[in-house]
Amino acid sequence: MTRKSLLPGGLIRINRRTRWALLAVACCIALVPCAGAGTVDNVRTAQRVFLENMAQGRSDRNGEIYGPGFVAHGASANYTLEEDSRSTAAWHEAMPDLKVTIERTVAQKDLVAVHWKVVGTNTVAAGGMPGKGARVGIEGMSFFRFAAGRIVEEWTVVDVAELRKQLT
Repeated sequence: MTRKSLLPGGLIRINRRTRWALLAVACCIALVPCAGAGTVDNVRTAQRVFLENMAQGRSDRNGEIYGPGFVAHGASANYTLEEDSRSTAAWHEAMPDLKVTIERTVAQKDLVAVHWKVVGTNTVAAGGMPGKGARVGIEGMSFFRFAAGRIVEEWTVVDVAELRKQLT
């Protein structure tokens, strides 16, 4: 057993080999992305779904947002990315003045939950909406699961009864 010698102030003297080992470990820790950084990136990506895809009607960067094999889980069916994108485009077409706000986000590990609101005027018959000029404002919540920094699953809940009420 080796004896450690104390320096002034109670510091422990360590040999050169131990110092290099500690430096190597510190460098490795600094290079490994922490869970928090991934979570922050996931939140940003989830927000892009609403701020770019839904609000601006853009889907040209879906490859940056969604991972291979993406599935949107609905109440009675599952949807591919193409089907989900068509649905989003229909909302934007039905309400050209669509405004989207993100109320809050919560993230844990590979999941991000987004509470969102949309407001717009239904001036075009599209997406199951009549296009009679009704002002619509609804809320929804979407849950996203991430793999490798991209969305691979989505569950969205929208108050469809409230939407129908506003459209009549």
